[in-house]
Amino acid sequence: MQNRSGTFASLSQFELRAAASLVVVVASFWAVSSLLYYWLVDAMSLERGYDEAPFLFTAYYLIWAGLAAVWFRALLFSDLSAKRASYQAAIMVPMMVVLGAYVTVVLPMLPEVSVDLAPSNPPEFMFATAWYYLPKSADILFQQVLIAAMIFAMARRNIKLRYIAITMAILFGGYHLTLGFDGFTAFYVTRFTLSATVFGLFVPYLYLQSRNGFQWAYGLHWSFYAIDATITHFVLGDAVMST
Repeated sequence: MQNRSGTFASLSQFELRAAASLVVVVASFWAVSSLLYYWLVDAMSLERGYDEAPFLFTAYYLIWAGLAAVWFRALLFSDLSAKRASYQAAIMVPMMVVLGAYVTVVLPMLPEVSVDLAPSNPPEFMFATAWYYLPKSADILFQQVLIAAMIFAMARRNIKLRYIAITMAILFGGYHLTLGFDGFTAFYVTRFTLSATVFGLFVPYLYLQSRNGFQWAYGLHWSFYAIDATITHFVLGDAVMST
């Protein structure tokens, strides 16, 4: 029976089990990929995996994105024609050129992050080169495939958009709380968790109410790291130490 009221309480037991199964599958993709990444970094004795092995981890996350896309193909591609797919891919090209130019040209011109001002266990991006953003781009692609699958699955069950938004805010924001287990500072975890919560709240609107939802979501997701890195270079830069 089709859900009319658009709330989670109105879903049948079968639909609730299906929704729970989807969350488990998405969480498994995310958790296994993260754990395997850190295992590879340790096994290869790397300090900054993205920076020191950019091509390896770009391929790594592209494989994960491909696996997720195949797994969720019924949700992601059932209404996507070849012409529309080509159009969507074409839109990504200029966006990626602009983002790539920013990290290769602009970021190196900013003050270098001071080792003395940086936290004892800094995130990778603080001392990253432009190469960091190559695997990061693939990582974001993988995350967006999982996010899109969850949003479209809830939309197909006629869940109201505001409930989808609240759910994504809780899930995406809550996932970033796990950064605390990696030993990062409370300020870093809080900053990324709040940002992820706000992004999770708005990303369903991008996917379900805008023509190029994936491009908007991917671009905003990617831009957050570039903006955060820019602010970090100024706040923790060598120029601050000299003043």
